[in-house]
Amino acid sequence: MKTIILVQHTESEHHINGHIGAWQDWNLTAKGREQAFRIGEWLKQSGCDPTWSMFVSPQRRAIQTAEEINRSLGIIPVLRKELREVNAGEGNGKTREWYLEHAAPRGPEFDPDHKDFPDAESDRELWNRLQPFFTEMMVSASQRIIVVSHGTTLSFLQSMLSGQSVEDRGRFRFNGSSGSLSRFTVEESGRVTAAFVNHSIF
Repeated sequence: MKTIILVQHTESEHHINGHIGAWQDWNLTAKGREQAFRIGEWLKQSGCDPTWSMFVSPQRRAIQTAEEINRSLGIIPVLRKELREVNAGEGNGKTREWYLEHAAPRGPEFDPDHKDFPDAESDRELWNRLQPFFTEMMVSASQRIIVVSHGTTLSFLQSMLSGQSVEDRGRFRFNGSSGSLSRFTVEESGRVTAAFVNHSIF
């Protein structure tokens, strides 16, 4: 049986300065570092140890979250570019007010190919970026896996674990918060069980 724990990076500068995260590199706040350390302690008490595999987004806030977690777990993380947050194109790092003012309007129906900006990533493009990583993770010999990434990216992985397609996200999707955790088990038959989704220990 495979166990997969998804960790959304903890409080970052963009959570408190009114800017968009996306592909902009932001540091964790002091609070975020403390939150990440507490997650590591909690994971250790839950049975995680250095034998687990850990895959991490190469963006600074995710790397820093993994660093604090590994003060307790001591896992050597593997950076995977597929785990970056969704690319907001021109909107990367802009203020939320600017983003909402300039983003292309969405239609009444869900469109997985919609882009807020011409150089941004659509839902379908993010899905296709993540799909090879997801498949690799599911068939790998690693039976105990931690993934440290971002809210939108983890939401897509949660959809994949739930057996959804990208079109299904028009009717149902997951929404986590900074520092939230999800735990899934995958049986050899392919059956997936969620012990908890977007759980906060704070």
